[in-house]
Amino acid sequence: MDEARNEMRKEDLIFGLDIGASKINLFVGMVDGASVRVLECGDFPLTNADEFDHVVETLKNAAQSIESTVGVDVHDVYVGIAGKHVSSFNYRGLITLPTGEVRSQDIETVKDQASTIPESAGQIIHVFPGEYTLDDQPGIRNPKGLNGRRLGVEVQVVTSRPNAIQNLDKCVKSAGLHTVEFVLEPLAAAYAVLTEDEKELGVALIDIGAGSADVAVFVGESVRYTVSLDLAGNSITSDISKCLQVPISLSKAEEIKKKYGTCKINNLIEDETFPVPGVGDRGDVQCSRKLLARVITARVAEIFKMLSDDLQKHKIDGLINGGIVLTGGCCALEGIDEIAEKVFHKPVRIGLPKFFSGIQEAFRKPSYATGIGLLHYAARKQRENRRNETGKQITVSVKKGLQWIKDLVQTYF
Repeated sequence: MDEARNEMRKEDLIFGLDIGASKINLFVGMVDGASVRVLECGDFPLTNADEFDHVVETLKNAAQSIESTVGVDVHDVYVGIAGKHVSSFNYRGLITLPTGEVRSQDIETVKDQASTIPESAGQIIHVFPGEYTLDDQPGIRNPKGLNGRRLGVEVQVVTSRPNAIQNLDKCVKSAGLHTVEFVLEPLAAAYAVLTEDEKELGVALIDIGAGSADVAVFVGESVRYTVSLDLAGNSITSDISKCLQVPISLSKAEEIKKKYGTCKINNLIEDETFPVPGVGDRGDVQCSRKLLARVITARVAEIFKMLSDDLQKHKIDGLINGGIVLTGGCCALEGIDEIAEKVFHKPVRIGLPKFFSGIQEAFRKPSYATGIGLLHYAARKQRENRRNETGKQITVSVKKGLQWIKDLVQTYF
């Protein structure tokens, strides 16, 4: 850490904030050439994610933890966003090419036309262009420089209810931080866990945390579909609290899920039990671990079935030739990938964060994929901004050079 601190420059620092239903992860990293170096994470549990003041106070603690440990000021953060308030829509744009050749400005124009959406659709978070059409030719990934008369594109527009964004931004500001950009959480996680081969073939990333199961389908570098389901880890915990031989609190059910939960029912001995505190002073009650596994597996299978049905309904399942990648806190449940394979009838793997250096093993878990992915997203944005700035500087330098030559000619000739 001391070596990293000595090498740190303020302009190289990046911050990713993942506010989940059960935790806050505030990551700080550095842009290290083409990769990301993770420096530290403020990792704090949320006992009540619906209480504004509690979330703000926890976020302040996470920021203070980063500042005291790493010795940097936390300010500009990339913030993950997900949940039922997030929606996605397909829109199509079509323009007539004024010069008969596709220019960069024509590509931007047709994308802008396609992403002109009604106000009722919500506030735009991302616009993902798919493949282009040129006259009667479909399936063009980059039409720049081609000749034609009409250029079309279909885009995936991801929006959120304005009040949800405002409340999230208010929370960040109240903690003394500034939101650079809101980033769809499964998009961020994809930067940390997906391979180029998977994206090229077509892959669905399912980020299943405590509050929601969020899906993004990638084909190449394009996001073709997104959806969010308000059933996830908290739903499993609620089932456990109601379905065991003795009623228990949600906090105790969460503890039992983490300690004894599994989706591998067949691996359990028939009479294997675990202790559950009885109500009042009645002492411990022995509960069946096989019953616990059945409760968990039933809810997990239902979540995956609802997502599978949605992908089929929107005719997206045929694009997923590279399989399913699971990430998020619920991936800690042993055998969850096997349940997914049975439901989706596709190869499934657990997505662990990679493509980064620094404190590796501590954060190589699916629950940290979004936070680390936000750093990758921020690093990519930073590199793009630097390229644009360099391009502008070169343009200015060329203009100055041409003006100098012009002035010289006018003076002496």
